[in-house]
Amino acid sequence: MHLSRLSIFSRTFLMMIGALLVAAAIGFAVLVIRPPLRPSAVSLFELAAVLQPETSPFGNRPFGDDRSHPGEGGPPPGAAFDHRGDADLDIATMPGPPTPPASFDSKASDIVAMHLADIFQVSGDRLRVFVTERDLPGAHGPMRLGLGGGSIVALRQADGRWRVATVPVEPFPTVLQQQIVLLLALGVLVLLPLAFLFARALAAPIRRFSEAAQRLGGDTSAPPVVREGPPEMRQAVDSFNAMQARINRLLQERTQMIAAIAHDLRTPLTRLTFRLDGLPSPLAEKVDADIQEMKTMISAALDFIRDRSLGVHRHRLDVRLLVESVVDDLADIGHDVTVQAGTAITIEGDPVALRRAVINLVENGLKYGERVRLRLRSTGDGCVLEVDDDGPGIPDAMQQQVFEPFFRLEASRNRDTGGIGLGLATVRAIVLDHGGTVTLRNRKDSGLRVVVSLPATAPTGS
Repeated sequence: MHLSRLSIFSRTFLMMIGALLVAAAIGFAVLVIRPPLRPSAVSLFELAAVLQPETSPFGNRPFGDDRSHPGEGGPPPGAAFDHRGDADLDIATMPGPPTPPASFDSKASDIVAMHLADIFQVSGDRLRVFVTERDLPGAHGPMRLGLGGGSIVALRQADGRWRVATVPVEPFPTVLQQQIVLLLALGVLVLLPLAFLFARALAAPIRRFSEAAQRLGGDTSAPPVVREGPPEMRQAVDSFNAMQARINRLLQERTQMIAAIAHDLRTPLTRLTFRLDGLPSPLAEKVDADIQEMKTMISAALDFIRDRSLGVHRHRLDVRLLVESVVDDLADIGHDVTVQAGTAITIEGDPVALRRAVINLVENGLKYGERVRLRLRSTGDGCVLEVDDDGPGIPDAMQQQVFEPFFRLEASRNRDTGGIGLGLATVRAIVLDHGGTVTLRNRKDSGLRVVVSLPATAPTGS
């Protein structure tokens, strides 16, 4: 079965199984190659050979001889033993008994001393045994002891001197500890790339799905999301593409309906204009003014719909030059407009649409504040344009509503004072088409500030 057909649960479950198998293999490797965890084995015959060489039947034989050794104190006839233990004993001869270690198990030491006294056939006062750690009897096989590092076994010789055998203390970290750490590190190094590849493969379709959802907010005509990933993700993509298609269909139907209404209204308005001739002059002038306002609103609505249906044609442009040209044109006809701009700022956009957005913002500020100041600055990955006016501002509760088409703050305003409510709606539509944002905030002293943020690169598919 192809991996792309597996569900997210199946993929995660397989990853867990793989991780467990790798961990089990590492644990198995530790068990196979590690040295024993119990104390090093010391053969009693080895102790006899090094502590009582003149009487031991193994004193002149090499350790490791597995033949039977008859005789008193030796193994029983027919038994074969390894006479050499795992530990490398430190052997010394001294005039007096050895000094006990800092800590030892006195009970275990007495038991081992009694056992060795029977094997060596000596009295207990000739033995000194200090055991720091000891395995249970038989842990290493018959006639072998497990003695921890630092354990001491001493036997007084015939000449009065003491023969001392010491089990060396293992260094820290021990060889076993180093091997375990190495194997664990290797296991982590093996698991990291596997986990990374798995996580990336699992997250890639989800990330692309998230990017598509963000694009939809700014451009409903973006291409559909590619179907990929596990079945759950493919189902979510299908639902998302169907939702986008429904949104586009609804928007298109709404646009066509508004365009049809606006177009059909022109004919009766024209007839009303012809019929004004029979009315008294003062009344005819007022009705004619209302008709002209309605025609202006219809023309603005048709222009808005036409602009939204034409699409966006982008290429690289210098935003600073575009803003400065708008300010210069308005200043030449007597408006109080200034701009602060630094170096050139290049972005990807539609110069005609962006110019219309800047003009709408400046004209909106001039309409209510009479003076407009613009500031343009680069953000590294785009630019920010701030447009300040000295008008009354906009209440916080209505700062989102003013972006809706045909919304006006005061219903009593006519076109000369408040417009028809498409200026900010057009600005937001253009900015969203470019993948940017537009926000409003009231200045502390007085007036309104409009902040437009534009990315350097247009969003994919918009």
